[in-house]
Amino acid sequence: MFFGEVKTGSSLGGILSSSIEIYKNKNKIKISKGTVINKDLLDLLLLNNVESIKCAKLDDDEIDENSAVHKISKKIITSKKSNIKTQEPKNGRCNLVSSVDGIIIFQPNQLLSINSVTNDIGIASLRAYSKVKKNQVVASIKAIPFGIKKNNLQDIINICENCFKILPFQKKNIHLIQTTNQNTRTKILEKTLEVTKDRLSSCGINKITEKKCSHEIKSICEQLKKSVNEDADIILIFGTSAISDINDTIPQSIIQINGTILRLGMPVEPGNLILLADIKISNKRISIIGMPGCARSKKENGVDWILWRKLCDLKISSEDINHMGNGGLL
Repeated sequence: MFFGEVKTGSSLGGILSSSIEIYKNKNKIKISKGTVINKDLLDLLLLNNVESIKCAKLDDDEIDENSAVHKISKKIITSKKSNIKTQEPKNGRCNLVSSVDGIIIFQPNQLLSINSVTNDIGIASLRAYSKVKKNQVVASIKAIPFGIKKNNLQDIINICENCFKILPFQKKNIHLIQTTNQNTRTKILEKTLEVTKDRLSSCGINKITEKKCSHEIKSICEQLKKSVNEDADIILIFGTSAISDINDTIPQSIIQINGTILRLGMPVEPGNLILLADIKISNKRISIIGMPGCARSKKENGVDWILWRKLCDLKISSEDINHMGNGGLL
C-alpha cells in the first residue's frame, strides 16, 4: 500500500488519510477521513486550489478496510443462535451488538489466535461471561491501516467462525431463604430482599419467593424441603453470619435433605465465602447457593458471576470457578 503526499491531480482512487474542509458552492463542507477520491471530489479539490494531498492507495493484493471488517463480521457470527447482530462498517470498524439480555461467551484462545494473525486487524470484546444488555456493543472489529492484505484476511476468516455468542437469561423460579436469630434486625432482612430483587430484575427475573426461619438446622431443612416441593429452580440462602466451614449450619442442613455440597469458597473478592450445592429430585437438579454477606450489597461481586451463568443454564465446573481468580479482585 502506498501512503504519502501526492499532487492532487494524481490522487484519483486514493483514500483520504485525514478529514479536510473545502468549499462547494460557497459553502464550507467537510470531507471525512477514509473517503475515496472520485472524479467529482478530485475536481472539487482542484477548484479549491488544493495542490497536494496525503492519501493511501491500495495494492492489488489488498482489500479496503470496510470490506475487510464486514467480511470478518459475517463469518465470526454465522450461527443464527448467536443472538448477535452486526452494524454497518464505518471508518474501518464494525461493531457486534447483542440482540438479547444475557452473557457473552467465547473461547479466549480463539480470540487470541485471530488477533495473532496480523497487527492490521484488532478485535476487542467484553470479558468472557460478562453480563450484557440488549442493543449493547459486545465486540468491535477494527482495521488499523486503510488496506488489509487479502491473504491475512483469509487466514482470519478461516479461524474466526462462530467466535462469539450471547446466551439469553432464562425465566427461573427463584426462592430466597433468610435465617434469623434474636439479634437479626428487620431492616437487614428488608434490604436483603430488595437488593436481591434488583439483582434478579436486571436479569429478567421479576418474581421471587421469600421465606424466613431461625438459624437452626431443623428450621432450614423445613424451608428447603418446601422450596423443593414448590418446584424451585434456584434457592438462595442468606444466613445470620457467613458460612465459614463445611460443617457450618447451612451446609449441614443441605446435606440432611440429601443435597450435595459442590464447593465452598471462590477466588473472587468480594464473594469468597459462597457455597454452591444442589439437590436432585427426579430428573431435575435444583441449585442451592449459600450467599456471602457481600450479596446484601448492590455492588457486583462473585455471586453475580455465578448467578448470570446459572440463569443462562450454563454448567459451572470447579475449574471454571478457579479461572475467575484472573480478574476476580473486584
